[in-house]
Amino acid sequence: MCVMCHGELAKQIATAKVQHPGAAGDCTDCHSPHASKTPGLPKTDAVNICLQCHADIAELAKKRNLHQPAFRQACGICHDAHGGERAKLLRAEGNQLCMQCHGTETVAKRVESEHVLTIFDGKVKLPEDYLVRNRPVRLNLRYGLGHPTAKHPVYDIRDPLDQSKIMTAINCLSCHQPHSSAAKGLLVKDQLANLQFCRTCHKGMIGGQ
Repeated sequence: MCVMCHGELAKQIATAKVQHPGAAGDCTDCHSPHASKTPGLPKTDAVNICLQCHADIAELAKKRNLHQPAFRQACGICHDAHGGERAKLLRAEGNQLCMQCHGTETVAKRVESEHVLTIFDGKVKLPEDYLVRNRPVRLNLRYGLGHPTAKHPVYDIRDPLDQSKIMTAINCLSCHQPHSSAAKGLLVKDQLANLQFCRTCHKGMIGGQ
């Protein structure tokens, strides 16, 4: 029935390299065929419709600091619920996923007629005041450096003599959790932002220890 109107979506689901088992079933498992308070017609809302199956992520909502898109706006900001080309149905690789909202070089496009902002090449629509209201930290990471201090690398450090070799793997998830944390800044292992946290990687380099 749904394929009659949503043929392109059905094709995406069928040909996706990484498939979502839920999307391969009955569309009405997740969507109401008649009405919903949320675009896309989820039966509940754009977060809880996913959490009803993903209990492990639902548990993370108990932590003090929640990532706004993960638990307030929509899981579909970062994930494509119908299927995609990347692991965990992510919409972009590595840091490029985070930089859609947290980078200064990526600019959300405004669609005046719909009163929305779009990211990920128009695939994700957000309320037009989303970035103003939520004020995500914006980072200018020129040359792969600049967070949390001026010359700190944020991308893999490669061998200068052989760029195909990674000397030290590093990305946003090296320090931050994508869904929630007991610590501010969504730091990994719920740690506080102090020297002890930095010593996780910089053993013997900070504070003379």
